[in-house]
Amino acid sequence: MAASCTVSFAGLKCRFENFGSSTFCDSWQWKLDPYLIPDERPPYASYALTFLNRPAENVHTAGEQLSCVQDGFFLRQVFRREDDGTLWRYVRRKNGESLLSFSVSPAWDEIALLSDCTKSSGQMAFEYLTHLFPACALSGGVLTFHGALVEHRGCGFILSAASGTGKTTHARLWRDCRQALILNGDRASCRKTEGRWTGYGLPWSGTSGEQINRSVQIRAFVQLERGEENEVCRVGAEEALISLLSGVQCPAWDAGRTERMLDLLSGFAGEIPVLRLRCRPDEEAVEVLERALEEI
Repeated sequence: MAASCTVSFAGLKCRFENFGSSTFCDSWQWKLDPYLIPDERPPYASYALTFLNRPAENVHTAGEQLSCVQDGFFLRQVFRREDDGTLWRYVRRKNGESLLSFSVSPAWDEIALLSDCTKSSGQMAFEYLTHLFPACALSGGVLTFHGALVEHRGCGFILSAASGTGKTTHARLWRDCRQALILNGDRASCRKTEGRWTGYGLPWSGTSGEQINRSVQIRAFVQLERGEENEVCRVGAEEALISLLSGVQCPAWDAGRTERMLDLLSGFAGEIPVLRLRCRPDEEAVEVLERALEEI
């Protein structure tokens, strides 16, 4: 792969700079290939987000700890930097060994890979961007939900659920029974363009492994729950907002990012119907939701 390239993520033009051999950008080119757009030179002001490789520039020290999330045998930590940017670390719980570190600029428009000690040929470093991109993309008007983005007959819906509820199973029922496309099995990014909300595939799809670089107009947001019967209903404004907040990705420890997210989410909630689907993992569940979507 060339030392730099330009890609489009969720309709935002992004730039990868200063990447060479043994970095995640080089090792995982197949992840970026579908998102490449023709190379364009500076000014950088034309780019929404820049990704940099700075293994020799880990000069920022960790300040106040802003977040610490347990992830199996590891911890995802975020610290404030002295310049008001943030330092993101992925460490072992047992001994505090740092496996990955990134810095994010104060303006949320630059992500720099500082170190990668995972010996994963770049896989873990690239996949870890799934935690950083949603926060940065808020600046470009992008909301990212933990959910599957499904396209059927030219319209899309976001299928959100708590982990282990059956989100992936239901999305695959749509694929197998209705020839639907799963644009992303784990992350659904959307942005309002030309007066409508559009969903986009991303190169990060969790353990689902399902991702397509494609966009689709969003028809509905569906909150999935397990049930003994297959039933769907449209929820009221208060419950709809709770469902959306439970699925949206945002660094709650940053007031500016949270305010931006709430502003975007308010517009989304006012325009996109929110449905609650209680169902069994069978084809009838697809039929019930399909009828509800057609009536919107």
